[in-house]
Order: sequence, then structure tokens, then C-alpha cells
Amino acid sequence: MGKTTLAQLVFNDVLVKNQFQLKIWVCVSDPFDEIKIAKAILEVTNRSCSSLTQPQALLQSIEKSISGQKFLLVLDDVWEDDDSKWRPLKACLKNGAPGSRILVTTRKTKVAKIMGTTYIHMLEPLSDSYCWSILSHRALEGRGEADHEILKETGLEIAKKCKGLPLAANIVGGLLHCKASLQEWQDVLDSEIWELEEMRKGFILRCR
Repeated sequence: MGKTTLAQLVFNDVLVKNQFQLKIWVCVSDPFDEIKIAKAILEVTNRSCSSLTQPQALLQSIEKSISGQKFLLVLDDVWEDDDSKWRPLKACLKNGAPGSRILVTTRKTKVAKIMGTTYIHMLEPLSDSYCWSILSHRALEGRGEADHEILKETGLEIAKKCKGLPLAANIVGGLLHCKASLQEWQDVLDSEIWELEEMRKGFILRCR
């Protein structure tokens, strides 16, 4: 859906950069690993953590390192929705300066709720025309106008199969870039892969 891409745009925005003393990006993913998350935070704060192996010691170090500092922490691709696993980290982050922010990207509404979210921004699927724009940019790069005209109708049908997911359109576009003929594009359109349960649910080529 482009959650990570949107978060990156916020994270790297000049106006955002000027608002915070510390900017920390952590890719959480699945399975949940509290030690990996804690160490990723400490690496950005320039605090040595190589000798720390216990969660409590790592959390205490985080608490000291962000004390009085205004920080932006992005927790990207969060799947863990057990509140008890997040409580210790949330507690140690309360030592930051007023105005500190935590931004979380997730597929699960429950994750947003247990994080204590004050605002949820839901991403909607792209229109078929936007999917085609992404797909064709990759698939038709370097090709002449004649190829555009020949392949466009089939390409639009393939774009619809992407179900509004920008990642899907981008990856399928890369696949089509290697296929020169209309028949090869038609073979992709007619492929049984679109009928898989994961595809129907919109999780095409999910990357964690």
C-alpha cells in the first residue's frame, strides 16, 4: 500500500528534520525481537550497546540516551499486537522531551490501537490508472511509441489485477520490462498466479 514509502517521505522531509534532535528508523517486521529493536535505537543515539544482552539493560540505556531530547521514532512494518511486549519500550521512551513523536506503519488496526495512536492515516488502494502509470513507467522504459500503443490495452488489464497496490504494480512492471511481445504480456495477464488466495486478498508479492 506504500506505507513505508510515505513514512520515508515524512522522515526525510526538511521541515520534519528541523523539528527533532534525534531521528530514529527501526524496521520491526516479524517475528518480534525486542533486543534487535532496542539495539537499533541505541545505534542511532551513538550509545554503545555491544556488551548489553539483557532487555532491561538495553531499555535503561535507551532511557538515558533520549532523556530530554526531542525525538522522532519510526517503527516500520509492525505486526506484533501483544500489548505486554510493547509496554517496556513505551515506558522507557517517556523520558524524551515534549513534542517527541512515534510513527508506526502496520497492516493491522489492532497494532495502531495498542500503540496508543492519536491519529491513524489509512491508505486506500490506488486507482487502476495510477497502477498503470507505475507499471508502464517500469515496463515500457526505453521503448518506442509503437510499443506503447501495441501493449497499452493488455497492460491496462494487467494493472487492474494489481488491485491498487503500488508495490505490486512496480514489481509486475519490472517483470514485464523483460517481455517484449504482446503475447508474452497476454501470458502474464492469463497466468493462474492471479487466482491464488493471497492475490485475491491483495497481498501480491508481499515483502517484509
